[in-house]
Amino acid sequence: MKIRKGSQEDFLRVHQFTAGCPPMENYPEHVYKIILRYFGDYCFIAEENEQIIGFVLGIVPQSFQDTYFLWDIGVAPSYRGKGIGKRLVREVENELGKKGFKRIELTIDPANLLSRKLFEKMGFKNISGRVGKTIEVQGYPAVKDYYKPGRHFMVFEKLI
Repeated sequence: MKIRKGSQEDFLRVHQFTAGCPPMENYPEHVYKIILRYFGDYCFIAEENEQIIGFVLGIVPQSFQDTYFLWDIGVAPSYRGKGIGKRLVREVENELGKKGFKRIELTIDPANLLSRKLFEKMGFKNISGRVGKTIEVQGYPAVKDYYKPGRHFMVFEKLI
């Protein structure tokens, strides 16, 4: 397996990958194109035999220039539990450390137990209470209506 930086040429392959990678949301193709074109230095692709087996995509918000927002991460179902997600996040952390970033922020659907466990093991903390009004979802605080009414999400951060 190799991990490399993402590029805009990857956008269709990443889009196709997410379609076959439940429970991930599959966004329109142009969303992946924009993120990989403008934030490719902060996106990584894990490949084996030239096939995508995982990826992490993120952006650097203009309003929080010392913060990286980890927008999406996915690992092929047959590769889960093999440390690929952890290796992708470590790659991001190493890159951000070189560039002077102070924190990583991300959101997790409370139903996504695998993501929550991965990020908690890697030292991320649930900061939902600092971000907005929270409600308890599956035993965890989540920001009420974070993305839209009825879409409650947990907000996590890690200081680096």
